This record gives sequence, structure tokens and C-alpha cells, in this order.
Amino acid sequence: MKSGRLVQLLAAFIAGGVVASAFGAYMLVAHPRFVSKVVAHLPRIDLSSGTAAAPPTPDLPLNGVVIRIDTLAPTQPISPLIYGVSFADPAYAKLLDATVNRWGGNSASTFNWDNGHAWNAGRDCRSGNAVDTFIAQSLGVGVQPLVPIPTIGWVAKNDDSNTMAVGVPSSGGPPSTPGSQAINGYDPSLNRSRTSVPAQPAAGSTAVLTPNPAATVVYQDQWVRYLMSKFGTGPKGVTYFAMDNEPDLWSTNHTDVHPVQMSYADMLKEFTTYADAIKTADPSAKILGPVVSGWTAYQYSALDAGSDNYATHADRQAHGDTPFLEWWLQQVAMHDRSLGKRTLDYLDVHYYPQAPNVDSAHASDPATQAKRIRSVRSLYDPTYGDESWIAQPVDLIPMLRAWIAKSYPGTGISISEYNFGGEYDASGAVTLAEVLGVYGREGVSMANYWPFPPANTPGSAAFRLFRNYDGHGATFGDQSVPVTSGSRQVAVFASRHSDTGEVDLVIANESLSQTATVQLQVAGAGTYKAQQFVIHPGSADITPEAIASLASPLSLEPLSVRLVRITKS
Repeated sequence: MKSGRLVQLLAAFIAGGVVASAFGAYMLVAHPRFVSKVVAHLPRIDLSSGTAAAPPTPDLPLNGVVIRIDTLAPTQPISPLIYGVSFADPAYAKLLDATVNRWGGNSASTFNWDNGHAWNAGRDCRSGNAVDTFIAQSLGVGVQPLVPIPTIGWVAKNDDSNTMAVGVPSSGGPPSTPGSQAINGYDPSLNRSRTSVPAQPAAGSTAVLTPNPAATVVYQDQWVRYLMSKFGTGPKGVTYFAMDNEPDLWSTNHTDVHPVQMSYADMLKEFTTYADAIKTADPSAKILGPVVSGWTAYQYSALDAGSDNYATHADRQAHGDTPFLEWWLQQVAMHDRSLGKRTLDYLDVHYYPQAPNVDSAHASDPATQAKRIRSVRSLYDPTYGDESWIAQPVDLIPMLRAWIAKSYPGTGISISEYNFGGEYDASGAVTLAEVLGVYGREGVSMANYWPFPPANTPGSAAFRLFRNYDGHGATFGDQSVPVTSGSRQVAVFASRHSDTGEVDLVIANESLSQTATVQLQVAGAGTYKAQQFVIHPGSADITPEAIASLASPLSLEPLSVRLVRITKS
């Protein structure tokens, strides 16, 4: 973006709300799209070749679009963990056939496991169901829970809504003196005593404790041991742990107990101290970090905001002007080499498209529809200039992949919060189908929709197209197959089932106005038969429809999505 331009930092904050589905309200959770009070004044960061925000792609003729599927080429695995959701009612998670159910959000940062039902969502509300219930119900329907470990250092004392912090400033800032936990004009000590109890990474004991509601100190390694004793480990137990939630935003969203902005060094210490404790308690645990909120947090620490809204970014400059995530990966890799074991399994970030209205559930004017669909390119395309205040290529997955390859090879990519909006609209179905297709094709290891596609919406249908398209558990394949489309406006993703050889295509017509005529071409000898399962524009249903033969052209309505199942005769 141009120097001197003021832009809003649309960080992933959370405002309380009740998540509901067709199965009823389940749990009080947090919503991430609460607009920050912080205004970012960021210098342009050239991370990849490309230009500023690209103009919209004009509609081109969509007659005779050829899709070529190379079934003879090498494939790569598609991680089943990319089909995750958050806070979903277990019955609905089962209907979606989601693979991961994340318990998280701002409220997780101060969850008191000893109490079992108390948390403090900072600027949001206080309430909650026991995490034990969430875990048990998720496992009961075959869905892996993703559990955040509070690492902020303070957890809720009780669940009394009258126990509230007082005199909290509107936002945090740098420490009043080096190493201080106070900022100028505010010391959190009294509010910590009023609302919270201290939490530590490790108790120094391997004993499995039962929850103690009267505990004056809460130990997170003992929580992990408790979960191991109750649910076990591995696929049938609790395997995945995130190191808290968006620590880059603690000074804004949990100002009452943590007003000091996190620095590069703070973020590293917070992760390694707790990850070491969790891996000691459960060596089989899979750990996600640093769970940062979005674009600004990939590049800078919260402390970099300074008094000039990131223009100076002194903390980053003090670390060789290295983007935060790249530096953090380097340091965690060094730490793990010194330990002789891996503490980081997944590099985890949150991602929301930043163009105005795109991630709104209900915004459906034609301009927003088209921009929402184009925004998927920010996940993978170095030539796509982001149509937001970012105003440069994001190229998210290749960027993360390059940092991992350079700094800590073997680390998986996790996007534990994302939402591209439009769930109630045809463009939302097209977008979500493309997002899931990109995650599989680009090798993302884990991903969680926030919170989940609402029931009986086009968004829900798009999710089920990959996980339960026939209502009987039929899924998109587990191996990504090379495929090409003759038009940029006809997106296609291909897979093969490693057990049966069946090939599946997900095809989306991005055009708002044109019907596309598509011809399929399959490489390799053999006679094939095909069937399609269609989400018509704006529909919440998936309709099975016959295909006379593979040679028959397909007619794709504007903003329609379909799965084509191809088997050998």
C-alpha cells in the first residue's frame, strides 16, 4: 500500500455470540471478525513477484471449455484433516462428516480446566460448557477434537459474571519499563487478583490429578495428563493441541490481564515453554503454533505497532528485518534441535480475506460475489494483488511453504481459522468448494472453518460435496490428481481414491452470468462411466444427476458447483 495511507487492521478478534445449527444452540463461542481498534499504517512488503491489486477478470466465452484429467501422473496425498470445523454440534459435525472439531477462540485463552467451566473472554463474555463434554461428544461421532492450551499465564477464577475487571484501558501497549507486565497508566495486578488465578506450563510432577476447583495455580501439563487418563491418546483420544489463540492480540483483547504487546522474543518463549511441557506430558501429542491472527501478525510482532502504526517496526528491525513467522520458525527449529525432539508439528495461522464485505455471511451483491470468488487466489497465486488494504500478493500457502522449507522442513501447514463468507449465497458455495480444493491440491495439512457452514445453506452443501455428497458418506478422494481447465472461470480439482481407483472432480463455474459448456478428457486407456452431484445456484441441496457418457458435454449454470464421479466400466 502507499505510504501515508491509513487502513484498518481487520484482525481476527472475537465478539461473543451463540453458535446455533439446525440441531439447536450448543456452546457460547467467540466470533473472530470483530474489527480492531488498531489502525495499521504498514509499509509495503514485497514477498513475491506480482503487482498491486489486480483488476477484475472479465467474463470470457465459456463454450467448449476442455477439462483434462491426467490419471497417469503421480499423485500426492490429500490430508483428511483439512475438513475441520469449530464448535460444531456433534450431530451436525457428523452430518458434515467433518474430521476435526476445534474448541477455541478468545475465550480459550483463559479457560480454567481445574474449575472445568470457567473462562474469561476478555472484552467478550464469560460462560461455557465443560471442554470434557465437547471432547467426549466429538470423539463419539468420530471427529478429532482440537484443543487449545492456555498459555497467557492467567485463567478465570470462577464463572461468576459479576467477577469483572475494572479500569481497563481501551487497548494495551509497550511495557512501561523493559520486562514490566504493566503499561503506562495501567498495571494489571489488581485485575489479575480480582478475576484470575495464575497458570503455569508444568507442575514438576507426573501425577494425574483430578480437577480441583479451588486450585490457586493451574498447571497445563496436568490438564494434558488428565485428558490422557480420561480419553486416551492417538486417533481415539485427544491428539491435537494448539498453543493458545492469537497471542499477537492479547494486548488488545485480553488487556485486563495482559496489556503488554507481545514481542518476537515473547512469542517464542510463550510457545517453547508450554510446548515443551505438553510434549513431556504426552510425547505423542501433535502441537500447533503460533496461532497468529492474520497478515500483519505473519510479518510483525504486536510490539512493532509502536507509536507510528508499524512504520518503524523496531522489533522486526532488531531481528534482522526478518518477517516474524520466518524468524519464529528458525528459532523453534534451533530449540528443537537442542532438545533432540520436535515440539512444533504444524505452523498454524488464521486467515480471513480482507477486502470489504467479502467474509460477510450475507453480502451478495454482484461486486462482492465476484470479489469473494477472486479472493481464493490469495491462497496460492503470486500474480493476484489482494483487493484490500494489503494491496499486494498474499500468496499465502506458497509463502508459508517456502518459510518452512527454509527454516524447519517437515512442519505441516495449518489454517485453524478461515471463513470467506457468503454461506447463504451461491458465491459462497463456489468459494468454499474452491478453498477446500486448493487446500487439498496445495498440501495443507489441517484447516478449520470458523465456526462451521450453517445448516441448510449453499455453504453447507459445498462442504458436504467433499465429505458426504450422497448422504451416505461418499467423499472426495484422498489423492490429488493433476487436472487443467481451459478457462480460468471454470475451476476444477481432481482426486483419486487410493483404495478403489475412483476419480472425482469438483467443478465450479465462477461466472455470475454465463453458462459454461465443459468437455471432459481423461488420460489413460479404458472405458469410463460418470455420474454428477450438483449444487444448483443458491441451493442448499446436492442433486444427483445422470451423465449419458463421459463424451457428453456438461452444462454448468452460473455460480453452480458439482462433483463428477468417474469410474471404469
